[in-house]
Order: sequence, then structure tokens, then C-alpha cells
Amino acid sequence: MKKIGIFYGTTSGNTTGIVDEMEFYLRKDDYETFNVADGISQMKDLENLILVSPTYGVGELQADWENVHNEFKAIDFTGKIVAIAGLGNQFAFGESYVGAMKVLYDVVVKNGGKVIGFTSTEGYHYEESEAVIGDQFVGLALDEGNQGNDTPERIEKWIADIKPQFN
Repeated sequence: MKKIGIFYGTTSGNTTGIVDEMEFYLRKDDYETFNVADGISQMKDLENLILVSPTYGVGELQADWENVHNEFKAIDFTGKIVAIAGLGNQFAFGESYVGAMKVLYDVVVKNGGKVIGFTSTEGYHYEESEAVIGDQFVGLALDEGNQGNDTPERIEKWIADIKPQFN
């Protein structure tokens, strides 16, 4: 498997904790982690990507992701395998839960990338989400405030599911 690039944005620090957990399950693999606040130029050089963003407002990207969004939209994702994880609050923002995942997903698909790591909506309690296609999230949906106890197991299973699909 070729190197995996983990790209994340964080405001409160919850996403950093999620990325730390992902790194634990990737510790035997070749990966590198990038905070998008420092830019995303390395993304073009990697074939395997994990994109992580919390959702703010009504299904919007986190501020650091928003700052690099125009550059992100210009990337050619052809030949890239991309997994997406999102954080949100399914009760307080149940009408737009993990909507930032769909924003990232749309760009990757439009620009030729293959998205992996869809997950079931079972066990979640939200009103609606743009990040759902059929009966699955377009990536790993996490709610640290309400289902934080489920996070380690969800990450472990998701990483085990996506690793064999990377180049």
C-alpha cells in the first residue's frame, strides 16, 4: 500500500483527537498527517487520502477547510482513493448532521476521485443529512458529544475496512 495522507481541519480540538485515534490504527502503515491550516499542497502528490472535517453552521466546512476550498476544488483526483470522516452533533444540528462530508465528497467525485468508506446510518439519531446517499453516510460519521463512547470502535472498524481498498 502506498502512503496515506490524512488531511484535517479543527477548531475545538475534537478533530485532532479523532485523527490521533486514526493514527493509532495506521501505526504500522506509511502515512503522514497534515493540518489543512498549513495548506494542502501535498495532497496532489498522494494517491491515498483520508479527509477529516467537523461540520459547522448548517452543513458547512470547518474554517480551515473553507480557507483552502478553492485550492481543493482545483485538484485533479483522478487515480486517487479517498476516504472521508466527519464530526458533528446529531441532536443539536440534526437537520445538517456531518454535512461537511458531502461538501468534500462532491469535489472529490466531480474531479475524478474514488470515494471509499461509506458507513451505515444505523445507530444514529438525526433528522436529515446531505452526507447520506441511499442508506449510507459518504464516510465515517462521528458525534463526540453524544456518542463519544462509540468512536474508538467505529474508527477501528472503518480503518480496517478502508485500508485494503487503498492503492
